[in-house]
Amino acid sequence: MAVGPHTGRRLILRDSVDNAGIRAFAEAEGWTYQGDIARDPASHAFYEAKWSLPGGLSAHFVADEFIDARYLVVAGDDQARVQEASARVEAALDVWSVADLETNFDVCVYPFEQARSVLLLGAGSPERAVDPVVMRVLEALRHKDPRVRRAAVQAMVYAEWPEYRQPLAELAAHEADPEVLREAEIALRVLAERHE
Repeated sequence: MAVGPHTGRRLILRDSVDNAGIRAFAEAEGWTYQGDIARDPASHAFYEAKWSLPGGLSAHFVADEFIDARYLVVAGDDQARVQEASARVEAALDVWSVADLETNFDVCVYPFEQARSVLLLGAGSPERAVDPVVMRVLEALRHKDPRVRRAAVQAMVYAEWPEYRQPLAELAAHEADPEVLREAEIALRVLAERHE
């Protein structure tokens, strides 16, 4: 997803938000529809629609099949305007707040639920690291089930926080599951590239 130098957090939409509701909100806000990109499983591309917003911003709707969620991301050159537009989306549409994502993680019991909840938490993380989110992702990183550990690694890539580099390096040094180890090594490279 090509976005501006400043992006708001991924605003993960609840199931109650349908496409008509998103279009109605965009129209009411004066957003101009720019087009969409078709889903392409061969290149791992998700469906994406884009709008231009007043003030030189853009909004991207993504149907992310990896985490089985849909979200909106606002981007642009002016960080204050990005945050203001993101706040309007969050106030108008039924969006998972960070606190709700944390609670969702806390109440999940089964490994497959825990894996998805940590993925959602990573994808919906704020722009900068906050202790309650870091604590939960690190808890998932120490989980006995490799599916949950792998999801925690992937959540770290979604969040893109440099604070995750050290825990990932420690995991890579001791991880026995080959899939989790492979994901951790990839995640370390990705975070290193993004924080050079």
